[in-house]
Amino acid sequence: MSKTRWVLLALALALPVEAIAQTSAPTAINPFRKWDIGGTVAIRFGEKDDAVIPAGAWTADLGRFWTPHFKTSVAVMTAGQTTYGGSPAGIYDPRSFTTSYTRNVTQPAAFAASATYQFFDNEFAHPYVSAGARFASTSTLTQVYATRSPYGLLSSTTAPVALEVRPVVGGGFKSYFGNGRAFMRSELMLSVGPHGTPHAILQIGAGVDF
Repeated sequence: MSKTRWVLLALALALPVEAIAQTSAPTAINPFRKWDIGGTVAIRFGEKDDAVIPAGAWTADLGRFWTPHFKTSVAVMTAGQTTYGGSPAGIYDPRSFTTSYTRNVTQPAAFAASATYQFFDNEFAHPYVSAGARFASTSTLTQVYATRSPYGLLSSTTAPVALEVRPVVGGGFKSYFGNGRAFMRSELMLSVGPHGTPHAILQIGAGVDF
């Protein structure tokens, strides 16, 4: 794990402790605000390549509170990564006259939908759990090369755009500043990569209730 990722992980864990004293955050006495909007930076740990969830991304999200504790959200995040692999792409057979390589290209933006339950009515740090899914459109490019003279590209085929989905679960803390509207948020999410291996997504961000 790089030094930068360790630093961001430490910041995420420290956010709820460092938030400014809460004096006017929504409570049972103060009616809750129905919407929040925020932005986060996300870093994924684990799988080397994932067509849906990149190693690093910026995310913007909009949430709707239906009760003081329950919220649904939609989000858009940067994507556009290229992943390699596929079967039998990239495997060289010396007995074959050709070899092929597969490249999966993700569209520039990915999307997410989630449901969140927030615990307690305290005025300092609101813990919550969340579950949902992330979506991204990808296209697969397969190129076939000759392994005998004359060497070169024999064919290039692009498959139709396909939608890929990753389930995501996790939790975090939402800590309000003194005005009761602006907040900082840190969360750790878990997902399943393209090869069935779980990986973690660390998100740190800020936003405002309205």
